[in-house]
Parts: sequence; C-alpha cells; structure tokens
Amino acid sequence: PVPGVHERPQLELDCSALIRQCVVDLQHHFGFVMGGWNQAYQFDTLPIKVDTVQELEPGDLIFISGIYFDEKRKPKPHNMTHVEMYFPCGPDMCETIGSRHKRGCVQVHTDFRFESQTYHSMQYHFRKIDTWLEGVCRSWCSQHRWTMG
Repeated sequence: PVPGVHERPQLELDCSALIRQCVVDLQHHFGFVMGGWNQAYQFDTLPIKVDTVQELEPGDLIFISGIYFDEKRKPKPHNMTHVEMYFPCGPDMCETIGSRHKRGCVQVHTDFRFESQTYHSMQYHFRKIDTWLEGVCRSWCSQHRWTMG
C-alpha cells in the first residue's frame, strides 16, 4: 500500500442489481420505486423495443436471452439471462456498462456481444427506457405479473 493513497473498493453487483441500483439512485427523477426482481422483470417493464443497436440512446438497455448449459438450472422468464446499459463513448461505438461474470464486477465493455460460459443460443433484445423516464414501471407482459415496488 502507498501511504496516503486509499484503494477504491470494488463494486460488486450482478447485472440486474446494477440496473436496479441506477434506477434507485435516480428514483426522485423517475418517480417510482423499482421492484427487487431480476432482468426478466426489468425486460417486462420496458415495452418499447427497437431492432438495432443504432436506434438506442445512452441509458437504454440491451437484454440477452439464452439457454443455460447446466440443465438443472431453472430458466428465467423469457430465458432472460443478462442485461447491460448502452453507453457509447464515441461515434460508431457499441459500448455498454454491465456485470457479466459471477461475483459481479461492474465494467465498461467495448461491445455488447460476448461469449458466455454459462448459457448459449444468445439473442439480443434492445429496449428503450422511455416508459421509465415517463415515470411508468409496470409489467407489460401478459404472461408474468410481477409485484411492483
């Protein structure tokens, strides 16, 4: 250790906890309290989908669905396995902020696409956060009725 220099603690959150913490930190702007559910819940509360990453704006979310390699692991609704926040740092950049690995180290990633060691058959789902920005956080999915707040 260097005298007078404090080591920054490493922030450990899984992918959905990172998004939830962002919303909690901004809840006075959003106007709602987000429930403590996972990325499938967050996906169901964002009905505005776009087809390409180029249609996203900073802060929008990229969800990933996939099939777990471990067949004993219970699938999540919509097979939703992961979420990251779109955060481009320059023109033609596809950077995201997310927590991809177990033990949840939050990092900036240069591309939203990656190879998972936990799941396969990955599909990307691009969602706008406009409804959250309008103060609305409710499930838009007829299959899943999440408890809010």
